[in-house]
Amino acid sequence: MVARANEFIKKQLVWLVLLSVLLGFLIGPHLGKDVLLGLKKFIIPSAFIMLWASMVTMKVEHFTKSFTQPKKLLVGNIMSLIVAPLLMLPIALLFAARTPKIYAGLVLAGIAPPGGFVTYWSMILNANMGLAVSLTLTTFLVALVLIPFGMKLLAGGKVNVNVMFLFKKILVLVVGPFILAMITRWLIIHKKGEQNMNKFKPAFSLISSLMALYLVFAGVSLKAGFLVKNAHVLIMPLVGAFLYYLLAYPLSFWLLHKLFKFPLFDTIPLVYGTATKNLSIAMGLAAAAFGPMTLLGVVLCMVFQMPMASMWYRYFSGREITEHDVVRREVLKFGDKELEVIDVYEQGELKEELIETDEEIIDEELEEE
Repeated sequence: MVARANEFIKKQLVWLVLLSVLLGFLIGPHLGKDVLLGLKKFIIPSAFIMLWASMVTMKVEHFTKSFTQPKKLLVGNIMSLIVAPLLMLPIALLFAARTPKIYAGLVLAGIAPPGGFVTYWSMILNANMGLAVSLTLTTFLVALVLIPFGMKLLAGGKVNVNVMFLFKKILVLVVGPFILAMITRWLIIHKKGEQNMNKFKPAFSLISSLMALYLVFAGVSLKAGFLVKNAHVLIMPLVGAFLYYLLAYPLSFWLLHKLFKFPLFDTIPLVYGTATKNLSIAMGLAAAAFGPMTLLGVVLCMVFQMPMASMWYRYFSGREITEHDVVRREVLKFGDKELEVIDVYEQGELKEELIETDEEIIDEELEEE
């Protein structure tokens, strides 16, 4: 039952996300204040549960091994905290220049660090979960300093950010679920054994998916009434938010997979780390530092973030994802023949592979030399 439900959600995720957005728009304006307050109060707990459930099946060695690949972490941080905001900047200037507060919201959404959805998408795609968690943690720490200075530079004004408040958010929404997930994993292995761990994976995946869909529904519902009444003000910024996500995914995918030659196993968490942001944190900072209109700019991004992420999930799920890390490509000549040598990591060990070669011909050439 649980396994079938999990498979159904994974296969229909794009439509379920779009349905959650639609229901938020349709139902949100008709909900009472008490109901909306209840939805708002459960946002942080649901984010916590989503992260916890997505991390339980992660092996600790995957987390620690990702720190042995500093190049990927560095590239991921640059993509998420520098490339993404610089991509959002001209879009915000073009589509929201006449509404400064909404402009600030778009910029804040672009400069925010990635959140729990990085680990969520990495988990259901069987990508590098360790890298996803490491990227989430390191970008959060860097963002403590980057957000106030980045907003001052890109939004053109001084941003008052409560650093301790943001740090507490990090502890609650990232470190806390990770620690609890590792404890949960240890208890399951202690009681049931390592070999039975995979039996629990569908249940945790289902829990994480349901919480993700709730976050989409709740986020849209909370501002649905305002969005409906002020639709004319939102058209251009809404187009800008859509354009950002339309460009962020293919740009980051091309840079990471085609230019840097990262395998899909590592590219997926880095792409989601670039394009999907922790909009809950961005919403909190927007409300505290700028007000409702800036908060609205962040909400516009929320409308497109999950649907676009779901569509790229469909693209990635149709491709083979293996734990290989290309390190070096070199073409060697043996007489009239060319030999392509690729050094790769496989299961953490460096291995040399020869691609499309005729070993007998190469052996003959070596003997002649």
